[in-house]
Amino acid sequence: ANLDLWKTSGHFDFYQEGMFDQMEVEGDQYQIKPMNCPFHCLVFKDSLMSYRDLPKRWAELGTVYRYERSGTLHGLMRVRGFTQDDAHIFCLPEQLTDEIVGVLDLTESILSRFGFTEY
Repeated sequence: ANLDLWKTSGHFDFYQEGMFDQMEVEGDQYQIKPMNCPFHCLVFKDSLMSYRDLPKRWAELGTVYRYERSGTLHGLMRVRGFTQDDAHIFCLPEQLTDEIVGVLDLTESILSRFGFTEY
């Protein structure tokens, strides 16, 4: 994606050290995808909707690429490219509590299905 996307979202300033170097393509700077967040925001921005359509929930299994230095992510298990499950919820302030409770209920349901009880 164009480097401007990562700068606009604030990800570039905050995560720059964990990102691969940018590349120039036809005079523009591009960054390989280190996270999914800005793309979910673009999908939301590009959709014509009313506040009555909220909340909107998007999830994906997206491949991302990070330049994580030695010891950053579990030492020897450090990876540079991986597929992560990622989700974002766009909601009104008055919907926030219900959305958080819903995510926590879902998480508890998944963990308990696999026998996890201490979390």
